[in-house]
Amino acid sequence: MSEQPAGERTEEPTQKRKTDARKKGTVAKSTDLTGAVTLVAAAMAIPPILGKISETALGAFYNQVSKAPTDVTEFSIRGFTQGVAGPWIIGTIALMCILTSVGVLTNFAQVGFHLSTEPMQPKFEKINPGAGLKRMFSKRALMEGLKATAKMLIFGFIAYSAISADWGKLIGLSQVAPTQAAIAVGGILHGLLVKISIFWLVIAAVDYLFQKKEVDKQLKMTKQELKQEMKEQEGSPEIKSAQYQKRREMMKGGLAKQLKEADVLITNPTHFAVAIKYERNSMHAPIVLAKGQDYLALKMREFARDLELPIVENKPLARALYAQCEAGDFVPRDLFGPVAEVLAYIYKTVKTRRKSA
Repeated sequence: MSEQPAGERTEEPTQKRKTDARKKGTVAKSTDLTGAVTLVAAAMAIPPILGKISETALGAFYNQVSKAPTDVTEFSIRGFTQGVAGPWIIGTIALMCILTSVGVLTNFAQVGFHLSTEPMQPKFEKINPGAGLKRMFSKRALMEGLKATAKMLIFGFIAYSAISADWGKLIGLSQVAPTQAAIAVGGILHGLLVKISIFWLVIAAVDYLFQKKEVDKQLKMTKQELKQEMKEQEGSPEIKSAQYQKRREMMKGGLAKQLKEADVLITNPTHFAVAIKYERNSMHAPIVLAKGQDYLALKMREFARDLELPIVENKPLARALYAQCEAGDFVPRDLFGPVAEVLAYIYKTVKTRRKSA
């Protein structure tokens, strides 16, 4: 089996990489999803708001006409205009507040509360012609082009169909009262927006899945990046302090107590001994509970025999674990495979013994 190229991104991103990317604004987000949900809110809010506006606006107009001043001045004209336009302004503000709130909540649902100035910072890549051409012919640009074309065709067809179906009703609006005309227009707009929003939601769902897949692909790491990040984390003062505290807690419990919690003791067989524990549901990796050399390794084997703890002889693995780990450390990634084989062997042996007992 041929090895993968060193620069190929094959490893899943770590939590640190995800956090760093989030700080830079690299998150899965669909603007179409925000627009579609906002349009649904508009479809629900426009008919009642438009009906209310028509009622209050008509009343305000009659009231202003009945109290119209006899002298025409700048003050009187301004008062008349404000009285007539007031209901429209209030209704428009109410509608804008609803749509803005829905848009903000939809964005929050996608990415949570996050503010980042990173995308606004000037970078050479943004004005680099080569990078610009690459973005123009990228998979993301192709997806955006397909979305724009699909929306233009579908939305245009829906609008044409809706207007054609209600053309007679629209022509007859001049023959009815203003309030009834506003209600009729609101109903037509409601039906049109509902149909458009349904198709837009389908497009938005596909777009969101695409954006998430692209971000996940972008965040994947090479093996070298993963190793470098693990080295940096192991060298940080916070990680070292936490590991040191964990070792002290383990040592206070005594060697025998530590071995009681172990799943297996891996030996050299005489010079080294390393106790391993792994809980599949609560640990992301096996942990080294204790290790010993020479005399301490001998005592660990004696304790293990008394506790009926499985002892597995594996010279290379015992040496590697002893050299690379301290009590309280998780097993390094490069030793996952050998340790997993030992644990699988132990679980299989214990299971077989229980069946035969």
